[in-house]
Formats: sequence, C-alpha cells, structure tokens
Amino acid sequence: MSQATKATSLRVWLMLGAVLLLGAVLRFQAISNTVIDHPIRADARVYYLAALNLERWNIFSRAEPGPQAPAPDAFVQPGLPLAITPFIEFPPTERMLFRFNTLQVLLGIATIALTFALFRLFAGPSMALGAAALVALSPHLVVMTTYLLTETLFTFLLTAGTALLAFALRDARTAPALAAGLLLGASALTRATTEYLPLFLLVALYPFCDARRFRRTILPAAATALLAIIAWKLRNLATIGSLGDPTLMISTLHHGMYPGFMFNAMPESLGAPYRFDPFTQQIDGAGSVLAELGRRAGADPLLYLYWYLIGKPVSLLSWDMIDMFGDIFQYPVLESPYFKNFIFITTRQFIRWMHAPLSLAAIAGVLVALLRPGWLGLDVAERRTVLLLVALILYFFAIHAIGAPFPRYGIPLRPVIYGLGLFTFIRLGRCLLSSCQNQQTER
Repeated sequence: MSQATKATSLRVWLMLGAVLLLGAVLRFQAISNTVIDHPIRADARVYYLAALNLERWNIFSRAEPGPQAPAPDAFVQPGLPLAITPFIEFPPTERMLFRFNTLQVLLGIATIALTFALFRLFAGPSMALGAAALVALSPHLVVMTTYLLTETLFTFLLTAGTALLAFALRDARTAPALAAGLLLGASALTRATTEYLPLFLLVALYPFCDARRFRRTILPAAATALLAIIAWKLRNLATIGSLGDPTLMISTLHHGMYPGFMFNAMPESLGAPYRFDPFTQQIDGAGSVLAELGRRAGADPLLYLYWYLIGKPVSLLSWDMIDMFGDIFQYPVLESPYFKNFIFITTRQFIRWMHAPLSLAAIAGVLVALLRPGWLGLDVAERRTVLLLVALILYFFAIHAIGAPFPRYGIPLRPVIYGLGLFTFIRLGRCLLSSCQNQQTER
C-alpha cells in the first residue's frame, strides 16, 4: 500500500470516527435531556408488560401484572421484550428507561457504522461517509432512542443483516450469509414486518445471481431466517393454538384501508381514521374488512388505486408522524434538545430539507438499477449489492401496501433510503455531466 493510499485510508477512518462521535453525542444528549409525557403508554406499555411478565414468569404475555402467572399470548414479537428484560423494574422508573435507552444509543451508533460498511461496498468511501453522516443526523433515528419502541432495535438488526448479506453476496461466502439470516430472523422476531422477507429475497434475487452464489448465500440466509421465524410460530401454536394473534392481521388491513389516513377526507380524522368510522364497531374478522374495502374501492376505484399504488409508498417515506404527536416525535414530549439546542435545531432542519429529495432520488435509484444500471456506473458485483437494497425497498412497499403505512414504520428504512438516494443523486449527476461533456466534444 502506497503512502498516499495509507493517508487516504487514515483520513476516511478519522472522518468515520468523527461521524460516529457526532451520532453518539446527539443520541446521548437526546436520552439525557428529553422528557416524554407518560413514556409507558400505548405500544410502549405493551412491550413493557411483555418484558415484565417474561422476567417474572418466563411467559410472553401483555397481561397486567398480578399475583398469578398470566396466560401466554402472541400479541407482540419477542425481540424487544427480551431486550428490555435485563433492565426491567416495577413500577417503571427513570433509571430503567435511561439504562435501556443507553443500549439503544449503542445500537444507533452501530447502525451508523453498519451503514458505512454497507455503502462502502459499491459507493466508495466518500459516499459511504455521507450515508453514515445522514444516519447519524437523522432526527427520527435520534428521537427513537428515547422511546420504549421497536424502531432502534429493528433498524439495527435490519441494517446489520442487510450489510452481512451484501458481504456474503460479494464473495459468495456462506458463513456471513448464515449470520445475516440470523439477524434478519431476529428482525422478524422484533417486528413482524420482515417475516416474509426471506421468501421475497429468494424470488427477487434469483435472476441476478449465478447458481453457485445463490446456493452459497441467498439459500442459507433465507433458510436460517425462516428457521428463527418458524420456531416462534411453533411456540405460538403450542401455547395459544394458532400461529399468531389474528387480531393483528385484522388491524393491519383495517388501519390501512383509508386513503390519506382520513375517514371521508375529514381533516380531524387524520392519522386515526378508524376512530371516526362506524364500521370499526362492525368488524367481524378479516373477511368483513376485505368485503368493506372492496365495497368502498368499487365506489371510488381511482381514489383507492392511487392510495394503494402511490399514496401508501409516499406515506411510508413521509416525514411527519401523523398517527401520534407529529413531526419527528411519536409520543408527546415536554422537553427535547430539538426545541432549544442550536445544533439539534440546525441538524433537524437540514435533514428535513434533504428528506424529500433523498427519498425521491432513492426511488429513482430503484428504477434505474432495474432498468438502466449503466447510468449508475455499476459493475456486476456492485449491481448485486444495489439490487439487494432495491429488493428491500420494494418489499417494504409491498408489505405496507397490504397494511397501514404509517411513517413510523418507514423509519427503519432510513439508512437504505438516505444512502441510496445520495448515491443515485451523485452518480446520475456524474452521468449527466459526462454526457453533456461528450456532446460538446463531438461538436
């Protein structure tokens, strides 16, 4: 390695260290100076109770605490309760929340590093640093470290699994593919969103891999992930008599059937349209929801066609947390560095300005990688990595087209969306500039 190469490599590592330090400072400041109004509420309360029952009785259940062991259920995935259990206290205390949030800060820092490693595979060190910096600054990812919710853990597991699978694909190695499968399986056990991702990847990546690479990477990764998912399903079958809680699918279908997340276009229903809809009281299983959806779509097919094909992906990638407190916050916040601290205010505004352009560029990157990969200057190996990210984005769009694409559910995609958006913007810009220069030369 030449002296110039060593110097460049040292600069990259120093800059990555600065990005990681910035991400750490933002996150530690956030968990130290954020005051949430009743942090153990809604979903957070469900996760807390599941962890409490797991610690007390070794039973997965969201039941309220009592003197007797609760009946097991399958309402939540086990990943987050398992992560909370080492810190659990009853009643919940600020110390418990801070200790758990410290773990979330460490996971957030690791996610920044993993983002760099993932995009370094095909985007070069400068763009990989840019992607990592965007993840470090993302106010949604920073704020989520203050909540007792799945986003931080799920984002880490999804990013780690994707990065390891990308490494495995590059070198056709089975060991990192098995590790990737474990991480992707763990992501599905944290949030059920990725339960079908292993099967989707088998189909989506098959046309772009040679037989040897597919057998050594995609197959073992998918099989390992599926084993973890099936194990939880078998536990459910043994304890509650079904593979999962049927109310979850009903809620998913029901909450996602409202165009623009409003009931009859009523502004006051934005984010929670089901609370205004009389049909909510008449639901009798998934069949009744599908029947009502069919009736409404038949009455206004263009509105529903737009909602399911365009509106839902747009909603998933939106900025504003419309279903709860709003803006970057999920639950009501009494104090936050984003209210007063200059650095927090500035970085939030910067990412807000960049959010829509990067999201649009990422969608453009999906289309270009599939249809005109040469415009991105990708070789065969690099294109495989990009297509893995494309498959992940398309999977999220597809799975949330079925259910409710609340913007909160798109937060775990931020590393991929921001990184791919930055990459596409720069590479397409270079391609356009090169094309213009060639035309001038020909003249």
